[in-house]
Amino acid sequence: MSSNNGNKPKLELAYNVPTKIKLLQSEYQTGKSTVGQWFRYTVEVEGIEYSFFPVESVVDFITANKLKKFSEILVTKKVSVNGKKSTTDYQVEIVSNGSSGQHSDEDKLSEEYKMMLQSMREALKIKAELGEVIDENKIGVALFIQKCRS
Repeated sequence: MSSNNGNKPKLELAYNVPTKIKLLQSEYQTGKSTVGQWFRYTVEVEGIEYSFFPVESVVDFITANKLKKFSEILVTKKVSVNGKKSTTDYQVEIVSNGSSGQHSDEDKLSEEYKMMLQSMREALKIKAELGEVIDENKIGVALFIQKCRS
């Protein structure tokens, strides 16, 4: 892990250490640098948010398996040596796709639904504290948008 100019720290995977990664967004961001095209996901590892720059094979695995926000994967960075040449490869396994297994009705509710519900509750508290002049719907939507962005 290293600093990223005040942004989320960059996730650095150690060799031969399986790392459980939770995706915090469904779509990756992409760009180009002097070393070529890059892909970036915001992820969570052990409760800490990181910027994860996976290699294309990992992105292809996530895309092919239709993994979305809150899906969890286990990624192991491996090195193999063939003569004097060593190559890095990544083993990826699905831990959860964010919606598999037996869940209660409460668990089946989307994360966005839960965030909206919490935002509207907070907006009602703000209205109660500040008075009738406040439009709780606008405040609720503004809170929800902020929660989705973070």
